[in-house]
Amino acid sequence: MFRERVTFEFGYAETVANAPPVRVGDRLLPRRIDVVLPGAGGQPRFTARLEVVSGIPQCREIAISSVDNGREVKQLDLRGVSIAEMVEEVFALFSTRVIFEEGDHITAVKEAGGKAHVEAVRMIATTRKGKGARKITPAFLEEVAGVYRDNAAKNPTQAVQRAFDVSPRMAGNYIRKARDLGLLPEVTDGRGKTRG
Repeated sequence: MFRERVTFEFGYAETVANAPPVRVGDRLLPRRIDVVLPGAGGQPRFTARLEVVSGIPQCREIAISSVDNGREVKQLDLRGVSIAEMVEEVFALFSTRVIFEEGDHITAVKEAGGKAHVEAVRMIATTRKGKGARKITPAFLEEVAGVYRDNAAKNPTQAVQRAFDVSPRMAGNYIRKARDLGLLPEVTDGRGKTRG
């Protein structure tokens, strides 16, 4: 069984054995990548499962756990994870660029160097923002309102941002749309106090 592994400073990422790659834009990407940061020096162990789903590279699972004789899992461990950046960077490490295609035959090359990596990251980020764009439905806005209400006492906009892995601006947009539907009360002053 062949598994490709890339090692980095604090751990490694590896593909699932014998899984055929998936075409995403001008790249071939592994169907699934497992990321492992084993928790050196008593730090918590971090694992993630990344997959290409419907042509979109995504994070499908994350686990953070204490190691034997290590410290507990803390809030800072959750804050230290940028899911979007991890997905883009790790998939870029494994990507190959399609240079020739005829019928069922595809030729792809592994490109090295900083410029090639930056281009791969950009292509993956664009793919994630394009077809993978979230549909703003009433059901989705109810989820946004729920996260906002659950965190109303302590920076609810930031909670929405983290929950849906979006920019502060997009989180604010979701919250405005939830208010427009009457799922959240209107803001009554500049300090974020609401009525209702």
